[in-house]
This record gives sequence, C-alpha cells and structure tokens, in this order.
Amino acid sequence: MSYRVRCARAADLEGVARVFSAAFPASLRHYFPQPPQLRVVAEPFALCLASEPAAFLVAHTAGGSIVGYIFAPARTGRLAWVALTRGLALRWLWRWVTGQYGIGLTPVRLLAANKLDFLSSARAPAVRAQARILSVAVHPEHRGQGLAGTLCQLALARLDRLGAGPVRLEVRPDNAPALALYTRLGFTVTDRTRDSQGEWLIMLREGKRVPGRELAPSPAPE
Repeated sequence: MSYRVRCARAADLEGVARVFSAAFPASLRHYFPQPPQLRVVAEPFALCLASEPAAFLVAHTAGGSIVGYIFAPARTGRLAWVALTRGLALRWLWRWVTGQYGIGLTPVRLLAANKLDFLSSARAPAVRAQARILSVAVHPEHRGQGLAGTLCQLALARLDRLGAGPVRLEVRPDNAPALALYTRLGFTVTDRTRDSQGEWLIMLREGKRVPGRELAPSPAPE
C-alpha cells in the first residue's frame, strides 16, 4: 500500500486519536474504566499542534485515512506555555468539571501524577533535552511497512536542520520493535523512570547540525 507523510492539520486530530487508541489500548484501559470519548484522546493532540505545528507529522493512505503520526518538538517547554496562554488548560478543566468528558476523578489523578513524574525525570542533567519524540504510533493494521521508521527519520532530520541538540524519548522495556528502531536511529539508553503503569527507558540521541532550510515532508516509501 502507498502512504504519504505531511504536516498535521486540525482536521486530522480525530484520526490521530483513533491511531493512538488502536496502538495503545493497554494505556487507555489503565486510565479509563470505560473507553473514553474520542475527543478526550484528541484534545491533547490539539495542544501539540498549537504549540509546534511543523513538529507534528501524519502518515495517510491514498484515500486520506490517517494511519500513523509523530510529534517531535524542538521545544517541549512551549506545551505548558501554550496550554496556559491560549486558555486550553482552563477550557479542559471546565469541560471536565461540567461533565462534558464523562470521566471521573481517578483518571485525572492518575494522569496528573504521571505527568508530574514525567516532568521530574526531565530535569535530571544526564537526560535533559528540549527536543523530544513525545509520541509516535502506527495503526496495528499498517505496521510492518516501515512507517514508524520513516516518521522518525523525517522528524529527526527536521530537528537536526534546526540545530535542536540532543533528542530524548521514553519507551517501555518490553517494546522490542521500538527499542530496535530507536537503537538503529542512534538512540542509547541513559536512564530509567517509572509511572503508575510501570517502567520507562529513557533514551538519548546526540544532536547533529545539518545546514539547510527546513523542508516539507517527503512521501513515505510504498
């Protein structure tokens, strides 16, 4: 099957949420006793798109169906800034308090605790990096086509062109395919952290400086 990769648009966010839900069902079950509304999964990706649009890529079929994505910002600090200054955090709080999301307190507490652990681990000097691969996924029905590798290569090439420096990511220790891919891309395990779901490996890749202007994503291989 043929795929193409381009920068994400607002209209893609529900498709991205569907890919995330299909790729990480155990994570959703961990946080939510019942499957959450699609908007609950999609709205954090709206923050990603607002904070650094060029860092958000999607892979789609010839028919336009979103089958994979990556968000790899050069400046993760902008996420909190955009959430606060554009009123997104208050909007989400209001929707939760008024019951529009249909979720209780326990999922929110779990998510908040894990985000605090995430921020705490990011401050350690040995693993500190503004550039990150924060989320990448391919729908299970479209795996084995090299899409994850293509998305990561495009994202890393952009970060190198920007001179973003070291790039960090986290991966579960039992995710052998992802570990193999990241190792091929030059990442090495430098530390470990935990959240309520279990252990994460922290991996770093040294930054590269590649002269040239930022280019538009090219088509993914067939």
